[in-house]
Amino acid sequence: MKILIIREIQNFLYGLRFPIALSIVLIMFIASPLTYISEQKETVKKYNELTSFHEQALRNRINNATNVATSWRSYQLPPRNSGFISDCGEMNIPNTLIYTAFNKLGFEINNAKSNPFIMPSNRINWSFIILILFSFLAIIFSFDTIFGEREQHTLSLCLSNSVKRGQLLISKFIAINALLLMLAVIGTIVSIIILMLSSTVNMNSEVFSEIGLFLLFIVFFTGSMTAIGMLTSVLCRNSNMSLLLSISVWLLFLIAIPNISKTIAIAFYPVEKEKIVWQKIEDKRKEIEASFPDGKWMSKSNEPFAPEHKIRAEMLMAFDKNQADFLDQHLREQFLQTEKTRQWTWISPLAVFEYGAEALLDGGYLRLKKNHSDLQNFKIQYLQWFKDLDAKDDESPHWYNPREDYSTTKKPVSYEEIPQFVERSTTIGERLAETMKYLAVMLVYMGVMFFAAVLRFERYDVI
Repeated sequence: MKILIIREIQNFLYGLRFPIALSIVLIMFIASPLTYISEQKETVKKYNELTSFHEQALRNRINNATNVATSWRSYQLPPRNSGFISDCGEMNIPNTLIYTAFNKLGFEINNAKSNPFIMPSNRINWSFIILILFSFLAIIFSFDTIFGEREQHTLSLCLSNSVKRGQLLISKFIAINALLLMLAVIGTIVSIIILMLSSTVNMNSEVFSEIGLFLLFIVFFTGSMTAIGMLTSVLCRNSNMSLLLSISVWLLFLIAIPNISKTIAIAFYPVEKEKIVWQKIEDKRKEIEASFPDGKWMSKSNEPFAPEHKIRAEMLMAFDKNQADFLDQHLREQFLQTEKTRQWTWISPLAVFEYGAEALLDGGYLRLKKNHSDLQNFKIQYLQWFKDLDAKDDESPHWYNPREDYSTTKKPVSYEEIPQFVERSTTIGERLAETMKYLAVMLVYMGVMFFAAVLRFERYDVI
């Protein structure tokens, strides 16, 4: 087996494909950090500006505790330190959470770009390079592994030396993936050197752990694509047909399945348009308003204990609960549709690789969902902080109003006293646990494709 693997590696090293692949890989891995460095500097600068702006805006709005609790607050997700590995599609999803203490939550998208129209649709990061370039290289290296040797009349000679067919396939499989891993390691080392020289990224132990696990994930991914190329090699009767079939399957996984799956998921798991949701909110709001007695809209700013203020507060709380119920349900449906769409695309190893990278780096959709859940819990603590302040004020009627300060405390509060939401960091162990299901899917996919290739090769005519 060792001799076979060395033989296969030597054949690739002496051929034309490897130097060409190495050149392209180096170009891409050099371009990746250079692009990232310039974008990251602008992103961090914009993030700091927005964070300072939101803090100053909140400081300017601090008149009293009620004003703080009812005012909209913004929390922008900080730029990840591992964005050079993968952006996890975060440029296309909300990255700012807005909320109040009273059951309100929303999202905003801040591109952190001076001109969002020039933002590329795909950033050149490691994940993009692996996803597109390495999946293609795996096909190029493997599509003629069997028929290529048959055309050169070396296959029958090799099998005449007491070499089992399964051993031959395994040696070719290991050799191709070893070469691809070597290319990935060379490229990542070059990128790391450029990043370290720029001092843009804090290359700490966590980042290096992410890089190591990312390389491990690459092995499973390229293994799956190599198995596909080897299967087409034993299914076809000439190299041209094998190459055509391999590239067709690659395009199917890369383009067709994600788009078809989105159409299927939208058809089977439809989500109402936001305009319809807001119309339902408005209709229900009118019903709620009609159920309250006359005087519900009266206010007497100089009389906090006026009975009308209690009615007004109860009605506005009902309005907010109605709105929150509809919007939360709408968001749950959006989350469900997203996850169901992803399940449809699990047939593609390219899609599984993207989801695995997202889980490994704690980014993208999973990061947004995590912060949404954490913010819901934070708002409970935030509201309780306000209620505790209100309870200490004997001049307050304690009638909670989510929009006005007629019936709760008007005592001053300092900025330092206000609870601050901070993104919860996840450990490498937690990320790896989430990534394991994608590794398992990739392993199953690789095993099935390779086993099918072995079965077909056992009946393959080597002459």
